[in-house]
Amino acid sequence: MASDLRYALRALARRPLLAIVTSGALTIGIAANAIMFGVVDQLMLEPPPLIEDPQSVRRVFIREHLNGEPTGSSTTAYRLLASLRAVPAFSGVATYNLTSVTLGRGADAERLTAMAVSQNYFRLLRVRPALGRDFLPEEDTPPQGPLVAIIGDGFWHRALGGARDVVGHTLTLDGKTFTIVGVAPAGFAGVDRYQVDLWVPMSAVTADQIGPDWATTTNSLWVHGIARVAPNANVTLAEGQATTVYRSEIKSWQGVRRDSTGTIALGSLATGTTENGFAPEAKVAVWLLGVSAIVLLIACANVANILIARTIERRREIAVRLALGASRGQLLRQLLVEAALLSAIATIAALVVARIGSSLVQRLLLPGFAWGSSVIDAPVLGFTLLVAVLCVLLAGLAPAIQAARSSVNEGLKSSNRQIAGGSGRARAILLGVQVSLSVILLVGAGLFVRSLRHVVEHDVGIDLDRVALVTLDIGQMKLSGAEIRDLYREARDRAAAVPGVERAALVGGTVPGRETTAFNATVPGRKSIALPGGDLWPYMVIAGRDYLATIGTHLVRGRLFTPEEEAAPSRVMLVNRVVANAYWPGADPIGQCVMLGEEKSCTTVVGVVENVMLFKLVGDDRGMWYLPPSHETDGFRPSALAVRSSGDVERLVALLHRVLRGLRSNTVYVDIAPYTEIVAPQMRSWRLGATMFSMFGTLATLIAAVGLYSVMAYWASQRTHEIGVRMALGAETHDVVRLIGVQAGRTVLLGLCAGAVLAAVLSRWVADLLYDTSPYEVSVYILAALTLGIAAIVAMIVPARRVATVDPAVALRAE
Repeated sequence: MASDLRYALRALARRPLLAIVTSGALTIGIAANAIMFGVVDQLMLEPPPLIEDPQSVRRVFIREHLNGEPTGSSTTAYRLLASLRAVPAFSGVATYNLTSVTLGRGADAERLTAMAVSQNYFRLLRVRPALGRDFLPEEDTPPQGPLVAIIGDGFWHRALGGARDVVGHTLTLDGKTFTIVGVAPAGFAGVDRYQVDLWVPMSAVTADQIGPDWATTTNSLWVHGIARVAPNANVTLAEGQATTVYRSEIKSWQGVRRDSTGTIALGSLATGTTENGFAPEAKVAVWLLGVSAIVLLIACANVANILIARTIERRREIAVRLALGASRGQLLRQLLVEAALLSAIATIAALVVARIGSSLVQRLLLPGFAWGSSVIDAPVLGFTLLVAVLCVLLAGLAPAIQAARSSVNEGLKSSNRQIAGGSGRARAILLGVQVSLSVILLVGAGLFVRSLRHVVEHDVGIDLDRVALVTLDIGQMKLSGAEIRDLYREARDRAAAVPGVERAALVGGTVPGRETTAFNATVPGRKSIALPGGDLWPYMVIAGRDYLATIGTHLVRGRLFTPEEEAAPSRVMLVNRVVANAYWPGADPIGQCVMLGEEKSCTTVVGVVENVMLFKLVGDDRGMWYLPPSHETDGFRPSALAVRSSGDVERLVALLHRVLRGLRSNTVYVDIAPYTEIVAPQMRSWRLGATMFSMFGTLATLIAAVGLYSVMAYWASQRTHEIGVRMALGAETHDVVRLIGVQAGRTVLLGLCAGAVLAAVLSRWVADLLYDTSPYEVSVYILAALTLGIAAIVAMIVPARRVATVDPAVALRAE
């Protein structure tokens, strides 16, 4: 083996270009697989770190049928999760909710990511703080308990310098003084692996955010739950008992539409798990792992093709070795060692590339996800080594077997002329495999790019790239409703005066992308009305005509509010298309009567506007009706400011911050979020699929083109003598080019056809990740074929023209 290794090193040193091309192709394939396996491992295979016995901890999901459609949810009322603590099969149930708090006040205020949790959250996960203690039962007493916090390791080092005496210190959060009682261990990011700055008891912040009755209300579905299955129980038993408790609890809920036949499902702690299976990002990551495997296969086929050509070139050398007494087993071992050496070089380079590229892919996939600190951990390293061994077998075995089976007599007598066509079928098959696999990747890229384009062009009722949402953190300012209106109006006037701002308008009640408010209403003559998503009532928006123009929503029919109706109390309203179709199907909604709440008088519909997204870019057509600002009371007041830019709104964010932070001396924080930023997480799966499929497709095309070039260059050089004879007999340059092109073209055409069929078969499995795009989009398949066809022509024409321009006298003497 040592002798074989030394010989392999010398052989590669004599052919540095061969070593670079082959190891480079393998490096790309191995690195892509290492990176994507690391992503899938953390998203779907590994439980969140530091949790003891994570298999016993389960996410609590509710599965129901609303309006005849199955639906799942991971959020519910705290009251329901509290009732599940009576389930015998559970040793504990904890609750949590991601929120945000403001550290400090004024211009130096900083927004922190906080996790509001029940007092038993850390104990249920069996996670001990690195310093201090976890929460006590009395620190989570509704409606509001003691103000304490456990800070995250990252925040501890970033903001507090990692001081060991931090326990007992205080932080001003949302204008209130919180005492630090502990520091979470390094690497702990909760069950959802968010980058959390601190944890606080649920009662410390929820009373301000949900209301003082947060622990008993059934109208607010906002909290997530986890449960630890008792040692003497199993998941099936726990689900059955929890479902019984759930149905009993739901029956006592009054005035809330829920499915009393719903069930409780217990999901894995794997981060990519949702109530409807795996999250889109996790599904895309799995597909990208499969795509990286295809890239690896293309690279292995490429290297195998090159090594087969190299083996044919060494045919006489191999025959001499066999004639001198070398066994075929020794020869097989030597050639496999050469392939293993290439694979080893590629693996070392791939680990370096993976270490650099993993962080980039991880940030692109899930920017707020708390990825593991070690990119190349034991599972990734083991997987990479396994891939390296697979590369040796795929790329080195076929050439080695072919060499070991060669005839000694024929090898000793052979010349380049005699072996020009040797093993042509094997090389053609490998080349066809590269082309067909490349078609699959290019079709996938085309489908995701087309899907992303459709998502971007989808009309959600808001001009996403021109509108930003401004919210003022005024919870601790203790303002009355009138003072809040005055503050927001001043903010509107200041924002409207900023250069580059086209419009600014106030909105309250339901704010798309931020908060919702549903209000009871009745329509004379209608008892039961089915709204999309199982909503009991439409969502109420309190805003004037300026708001609709600011966000880019258009009137469909009727009219908008008049200035007089916006200034003085008026009984008029606008509805969107969903409400118009649900409440008055086949009838004209203009002039119809709606009685809000307990009112006995009518509010008249005067106009119909476009549907506006609530939280999701697609599939989120919810009922909304709009009331004029004159409807504002202490319960309904401005809660956000919409700002419309004359250009890209992201350029105005910093300027708006400077202008609005000086509104009041005690204004805590001004949050300005462009709608492109609000919806960015929803576009991530489509954008990721388009980016990564395109990148891998491009790499695959380049590798396939290099493979085609190397095969054709070798084939042409081996037929130099034959081509000299043809040219001596009168063949023209274009005849020679056509001869070479036809031979390669047949292989490429068969590869394109096979790839198109395979892509059509596989693409149906990715259909649920596409938007408004058929997995059989003909134009995408044609474009993929044209791209590969052009790449093949470029790869073929260079060696073909080179050999066709050789002097026939020189070609006739070629050996």
